[in-house]
Amino acid sequence: MKRNQIAGTILGVVLCSLPSPGLAQSAGTDPASPASSAVLRGQVQQFQVIINRNLQTLLNHPFAMLQDAKGIYLPRFGVVFHMELNLAPLRTLSPFDLRPYTDQELRQARDTKLERIRALKNQLSGLLQAQGAELSAVPPDQNIAVVVHLFNLPSERTDGLPTQIVIEVSSGVLADTSVRMASAEEFRKKVAFFDF
Repeated sequence: MKRNQIAGTILGVVLCSLPSPGLAQSAGTDPASPASSAVLRGQVQQFQVIINRNLQTLLNHPFAMLQDAKGIYLPRFGVVFHMELNLAPLRTLSPFDLRPYTDQELRQARDTKLERIRALKNQLSGLLQAQGAELSAVPPDQNIAVVVHLFNLPSERTDGLPTQIVIEVSSGVLADTSVRMASAEEFRKKVAFFDF
């Protein structure tokens, strides 16, 4: 009887020390593994270029993009791209022109920013829908987020303006072909927008 108990205990220890089939299969897709990490890093760098090129076209102003998009991988969350934009640069104050901004300039800048915030959200949502599947190394249960920091001068009228825009979507949603083929309006229902 004791011999059977000892044999059972040894068998239990041996079986517990073996890797489970599920863990062995998921190890290949774990972003922390060296091979997956290199693939993910390359995809993040390529997507940074896509975002930067896309936004420079949208903003069409040399001083609008204050910081290029940078991607960060956060374990258990996914990938976050962040950047800083000035959606409506005001005229530059200089020693040759020290006039303070007029009410009309400040009002126009605020209205332009509100308009461009809507356009920016549509642009980034469309970009994620069209190109987000290229971030295939992000596990489907994790997320892809784009955070845009909005630059405002202390003298600007910022009432009702956010300082950040966050757009977040699941990597699994981006991998779904039917979602990528959906209308822009349908896709936006699967994306979380947050103004801060």
